[in-house]
Amino acid sequence: MELPSTATHLTNLKIPGVSSMASVEVVAGKPVFILGRNGTGKSALVHALRAQIGGRVVYLPGSRPTYFENESLSLTPASRRDLTRNMTSWDSSPDTRWRAISGTSRNEKAIHDLQAAETQYKIDAANEIKRDGSTSPAVARLRSNTSPLDRVNALMSQANLPVHMSIEGGELRANQSGNIYSYAKMSDGERSALVLAAEVVAAAEGSIFLVDEPELHLHPSIVVPLLNAFIAERPGCGFIICTHELDLAGSSPSAQVVLVRSYSWQNGDFRSWDVDVLTDSNQIPDSLRVDLMGSRRKILFIEGTSNSLDQPLYALLFPAVSIRSRENCREVMRAVAGLRSVEALHRVEAFGLVDHDGMGEERSAELEAEGIYPLPMFAVESLYYSREVLSAVAAQQATTFGIPAEDLLSDAKHLGVAALSTDKPIEYLASRIAERQLRDKMMLSLPDRQAMISGESGTISVSLLSPYPTELAQIRRLIEEKNVDGIVARYPVRESGVLNGLAKGLRFSTRQDYERAALTRIGADKELRSALKAKLGMLASRLE
Repeated sequence: MELPSTATHLTNLKIPGVSSMASVEVVAGKPVFILGRNGTGKSALVHALRAQIGGRVVYLPGSRPTYFENESLSLTPASRRDLTRNMTSWDSSPDTRWRAISGTSRNEKAIHDLQAAETQYKIDAANEIKRDGSTSPAVARLRSNTSPLDRVNALMSQANLPVHMSIEGGELRANQSGNIYSYAKMSDGERSALVLAAEVVAAAEGSIFLVDEPELHLHPSIVVPLLNAFIAERPGCGFIICTHELDLAGSSPSAQVVLVRSYSWQNGDFRSWDVDVLTDSNQIPDSLRVDLMGSRRKILFIEGTSNSLDQPLYALLFPAVSIRSRENCREVMRAVAGLRSVEALHRVEAFGLVDHDGMGEERSAELEAEGIYPLPMFAVESLYYSREVLSAVAAQQATTFGIPAEDLLSDAKHLGVAALSTDKPIEYLASRIAERQLRDKMMLSLPDRQAMISGESGTISVSLLSPYPTELAQIRRLIEEKNVDGIVARYPVRESGVLNGLAKGLRFSTRQDYERAALTRIGADKELRSALKAKLGMLASRLE
């Protein structure tokens, strides 16, 4: 995840060392991961840091239970206020590190705060509409699926959890495959993820989340995308995460890492820690990687950043694979080549996925031989806005707006194609593809070293036929046929108004709203995920 240019400093934390004090700066959007072997005092360090953070901390100790005492909330507004005072006392006790002093109250608080935030969101919108009428911005806000509960559902979906939360009869309920039941009856992992998500969504801006072992009760394929989604969801907050799951730190290039090696006691309590503070998570020693990673795994390097469109999509499609982001195609190639060159020294199978960008077949074949797979379509947007995903999202929108899905799709295609109603964007898209094709052909046409040695002339001449007229005719034909799928698959439409038109036709305010809805549908629909993986060809079979 890239650190915002206006990153907010939240606090400085001090860690007592054997000979000196280590310092950790907590910055919004830049997570801090505490890593170390079992028995090095990580949880005790988390508890010690809690006291330094003070009132802005959202503390989730490793001792927390995942269950609820009852199927319905027992907290009232008054008892919720009392709980705040009690938790300050409970959390200050050193026993909180290993014993659930607060019982299930922490879990009840998370659900209570989520329901209260959702209710207030809807009340505020209703009051605005009552005051301003049907033209109120609150109408669009309600349709944008960004309420606190909507955000929790989006986070759960990105973590590969096929459960949808809703408020039925004034109480929070889980819905899975049409079965509606109390959140208390969810699985341990689902309850744990729900409590974490509720805390993240309902917390005040500028909060600092202190999470001890989020992987408790959660499979690695769930906890890694879930924590990444949390960090992206609250860029104005700080995250300090104590974990054994190395993928969490490895998937956040901007993260700081606190390596805890050992601790010392004094008078029956923790006195100091032997730590290294790394500002680059890639500096994690190989010895620790072996301890934490364990068995053989597959890694897929992709273009982009951890908060781009690529990361959450491929995390949903390949939950058993570690997804690593790199800035560009060249960095993806370098990462894969680096790991493959020393395969005898590690247990990692490395693959790369790069944007197609109009690449020629010969160049694609060369890359695949090196473990780098170009997308069969232009870029990741070609998957988000593919026919299958557009149809799935249209079906969901149809239930929301009471408009037939076919009509929504028709509107989307009309507005998408309308964005290409003038020559300028058409010529630009055609020239981009032609430019890439010409560059590839030119590189393949250049003489190799031996040909230059044996040649008599000092002049190198390359004659190529421009592919632009053919490409221009092709895109005009696709537009005439209103073949949106063909346009999205072949051309860099992110640089045109096509995607905005498609989102607007499906009744979304912005592209980003559509893309969040697309992720939700992909996460909830196994057949849709299978259809998208099929589009990736050989790579998908290599990653299974």
